[in-house]
Amino acid sequence: MLPSFRIEALELSYQGLLDLCDLLEVIADGLPHADGRLCIGTADALEPLVAATHVLEEEVLFPMLAASNRSELKHTMARLRREHLSDSYTAEEVSEALHSLVAGRPALSPDAIGYLLRSFFEGMRRHVRGELELIRLFPPESDGRTVQ
Repeated sequence: MLPSFRIEALELSYQGLLDLCDLLEVIADGLPHADGRLCIGTADALEPLVAATHVLEEEVLFPMLAASNRSELKHTMARLRREHLSDSYTAEEVSEALHSLVAGRPALSPDAIGYLLRSFFEGMRRHVRGELELIRLFPPESDGRTVQ
């Protein structure tokens, strides 16, 4: 079983993602007149936080899933690994859209940017909730047992 501080680090990373999702929602609600500082700060934080969270998931969550005898958890791990590519790509797209919006040369209309932001933050919230549920399948136990 992994030390609890590693799980706590992942949970903190998830909270950071949820906080960014809240900011993205504020931005989407404010379109077409979004706060430039909020857009830039959120855009600059998004990709690094998504990448750091993926690293933590691979170091903390994936070994927990791989240690299980349950094949569906191994399939879940493979699916989550594939989703990392999509999440990274979409985080980059969101970041670029926010930067171009603030620069005054958006490639997308305000409605399209709002749709992109909402699509991302709703999907990310769902992703985080699902992974937190997976972590809770592996309660900390002194004898190191895992979900069979």
